[in-house]
Amino acid sequence: MTDEPLVSLENAEVHFEEEQGLLDFSDPDVVRAVDGVSLDIGEKDVVALVGESGCGKTTLGKTTIGLQRPTGGSVKYRGQDIWDAKDGTGDVDIPYEEIRRSLQIIHQDPGSSLNPNRKVLGTLEAPLKKWQPNMSSGDRRREIVRMLEEVGMTPAADYAGRYPHQLSGGEKQRVALIRALLMDPDLILADEAISALDVSLRVDMMDLMLDLQEQFNTSFVFVSHDLSNARYIASHAGGRIGVMYLGELIEVGPPEQIINDPQHPYTKVLRWATPDLRTTGETEAPPVRKIDIPDPKNPPSGCRFHTRCPEAREACTQQSPASYANGASHRVRCFRVDDAHEYWSSPPVSDEPDDQRPTEAHST
Repeated sequence: MTDEPLVSLENAEVHFEEEQGLLDFSDPDVVRAVDGVSLDIGEKDVVALVGESGCGKTTLGKTTIGLQRPTGGSVKYRGQDIWDAKDGTGDVDIPYEEIRRSLQIIHQDPGSSLNPNRKVLGTLEAPLKKWQPNMSSGDRRREIVRMLEEVGMTPAADYAGRYPHQLSGGEKQRVALIRALLMDPDLILADEAISALDVSLRVDMMDLMLDLQEQFNTSFVFVSHDLSNARYIASHAGGRIGVMYLGELIEVGPPEQIINDPQHPYTKVLRWATPDLRTTGETEAPPVRKIDIPDPKNPPSGCRFHTRCPEAREACTQQSPASYANGASHRVRCFRVDDAHEYWSSPPVSDEPDDQRPTEAHST
């Protein structure tokens, strides 16, 4: 990490109001997709975001690269607030056009992001025409051929003349990766970019991303529901894994710390749910009290994981944990990290249904 982060989120929030019918005059339900997330991303950094479906990891990724406007907090690129630059408010040192070029995305389904009526050559020429208008057509073609060869799509001239429907899923994803890299970005969001690929191709795609990262000095935010994939890319890049739960970043740190010594009970659940990451002697039963995920429109009070956590105590139902430092590069949102917290003296959470528990246990 450099002294100044490439992208910095501070208490970032993204809250969505659910659409209502014309005759519904009640207050709309609010989904807290991202809720109070702070995260710094450095040069040539890799942060792999993991969590269950609906936990907010994709929304956080899009917020990080300026595709989703936060409803609270701030998102800055090299110290410049992205949305101040877009709106032209406050002091603007970096033009929004430059920020937009520097922050790119690779979608989960590359086929939906590629124009079906345009050949690969035309798709890849577009960013070069926009951002390098003085480049000749011959130089553009040579650069595209070089990049196709770089990602293993040979003979490159043949692939340049194909339409998306003539490509496999892995080849489409490579074209999408090239298109992003031709913008010369500082950060790329890979949003479930390998989940649609065969298992045998996923490692190849991650290795390709890492090889190109060395060449282009690009950072990655890698979104995945698979903890083993997150471990692979973060480990090989010297990056970090960030664990999301109901809109909160509950643990972030080096991959071997997250895998071998997770501090948050939910991270232990993710490891249990990934068979090839389970440790010897680990219980066969899931380390949770309840399987069902709470409604994101009405998350539990206090720690949002307390309704499922086998380690929960009454303090967890009443207070929301801060993000505690557990070493230089590891942060955990759990009272168990703080030896002096009143958590340790409070009684365990009862397994009684919520509607039968004492009212004071839900006070805030």
